[in-house]
Amino acid sequence: MTSGWHSTSFFILKHFVYPHLLPKVPFLGTATRFQIIATTLYLTANVLFVALPKASWTEAGARAATMSIINFIPLLCGPRISLLTKVLGISLQSSLGSHRWIGRATIALAMLHMVVSLKEGGRFAWTSSSVSGVVASSALGFIFILSIRFMRSLLYESFLNSHIILAVATLVAIWYHIPEKKAATLFLQFGICLWVAMSTIHWCLFVFRNFVFGRAFATAVVKPLSNQGMTSEIDPEEVMQVDITIPRPWRVRAGQHIFLSIPKLGILRGLRGHPFVITWWDRDITGLTVTLLIKSRTGFTRELRRHVNKPLRAFVDGPFGIRHNFGDYGTVVMVATGIGIAGHIPYLKELISGYNSCEIITRRILLIWKTQRECQHQWVKQWMDQILQFDTGLILEISLHPQEYGKKGLAYGTHDKLNKSFAPLDVEWLLQKELSARRGRIIVSRKPPAPPATSRPPASVLISKYAPRPQ
Repeated sequence: MTSGWHSTSFFILKHFVYPHLLPKVPFLGTATRFQIIATTLYLTANVLFVALPKASWTEAGARAATMSIINFIPLLCGPRISLLTKVLGISLQSSLGSHRWIGRATIALAMLHMVVSLKEGGRFAWTSSSVSGVVASSALGFIFILSIRFMRSLLYESFLNSHIILAVATLVAIWYHIPEKKAATLFLQFGICLWVAMSTIHWCLFVFRNFVFGRAFATAVVKPLSNQGMTSEIDPEEVMQVDITIPRPWRVRAGQHIFLSIPKLGILRGLRGHPFVITWWDRDITGLTVTLLIKSRTGFTRELRRHVNKPLRAFVDGPFGIRHNFGDYGTVVMVATGIGIAGHIPYLKELISGYNSCEIITRRILLIWKTQRECQHQWVKQWMDQILQFDTGLILEISLHPQEYGKKGLAYGTHDKLNKSFAPLDVEWLLQKELSARRGRIIVSRKPPAPPATSRPPASVLISKYAPRPQ
C-alpha cells in the first residue's frame, strides 16, 4: 500500500506538478502542467455553464452575469487570503494563483454580460440599475488594468489600496444593479456573509495577538546590515534586520510569516500589513522576539530604512503559513539566492534542533547559497554561527557561491563542512552528486523565483519541492 502510494505520488509530482510548460518570462511568470490543466478545466466549466443549453444572446448574457457573481464570491476572501490558506492548509502561492484566475474569469464574464446588454438592450436608460451596472463594469476594468504584472510592480502600494477600494465599489454597484428577486441576489448575499465572517474572525485574532492587558504593544527595531563597515566591499543590496518584541507569544515554527504594520510610516503604507517571513526567533523569560530579514525596495520597506535604530510601535497579524516537515526525509537540499536565504534559516534551526533531540530522521543537510558579493554572507552570519555550533552530529554542509569569479575557493573548519567557491554555480551537478549519495528519501527546497502576486517581500513564502522515490 505504502509503496504503491509512493509510486503514484512520485509519478504525479514528476510529470504534472514540477515540469514547467512555459518558460519564465518577465512580467508574465511561468506555469506547470498541473496549473495549466486545472486552469483549463476551470475556464471550460465557466464557458459550458454560459453556453449550454443553447440559448439566445440575451439568455447567455444573463447566465454570464450570474456566473460572474458566483465567481466573485471567493474573491471577497481576498483580503483574508492568508487566513484562508491557513484554514484550508494550502500554500499562499496556490491561493494567489487561484485568486488571479478567478478574478480574470469574473471580469471576462462581466464584460460579456455588458457587451450583450448593450447589443440587445437598445438605447441606454439612465436608471439606477443601468448606472450601477456601468460603475461595476468600470471598476472591474480598472482592477484588470492595475492587476497586470507590470502595473503591479510599478505601482505596488497604490495597487494594494486601489484594489480594495475598487472591489468594494464593485460589490456595492452589483448590489444596486441586480433585481432583488433574482437568484444572483442570493449568491451575492452569501458572499457578503462569508466576507463578514472571515473579517470578524481575522480581527478577533488580530486583537488577541496585539492587545494584552498590562503589556506594551509590539515594538520593532530596524538594524541595517548592508555597508556597515564590516568589510571593505560595497553591498549592492540594502538589507535590514527587524527585531520585533511580541506582546502575546506563540510557538514559532519554520515556514511561518507575519503581516507587519507600523503606523508611524504613514497612513497608507504603515497601517497596511506587509508580509514577511520569520527568519529567526528567541524566547526567554522576558517574552518572544521574532526577527525579519528585509530587503529595502520601495514604499513600506524604503520608508522603514529611514527609521533605523529607533523603537517603533508595531502591530503583528499572524502567524500564517504552512510548515513543511523536512524531518521526514533522510537528505535535505536547500537552494537559495540572495535574500531567499531568509526562508531557509528557520528550517535549518528546526532540523538541527530535531536531530539533537532525536525527533527527525534527517542525516544529511546541504545548503547552497548564491550571492552577488561575499560581504552579503554577513546578513545571516550570527545565526549560521549558532546553527553550526549546535550541529553536534555534523549533518549540515554549507556551500557558498558569491559571484566574484577569479578568487580562490576556501574551506573552513576541520571537517570541511563550510565551503566557499567563486566559480560559476552548477546546481545540476551538485544535485546529481547528492542524489547518487543520498541517505533515504531526498527533498529539495528552493526559494520562489518571483514574489507572489499580491505580497511583495520575496521571502514571504518558501516553496518546497519534494520527490519521494518509490520504495
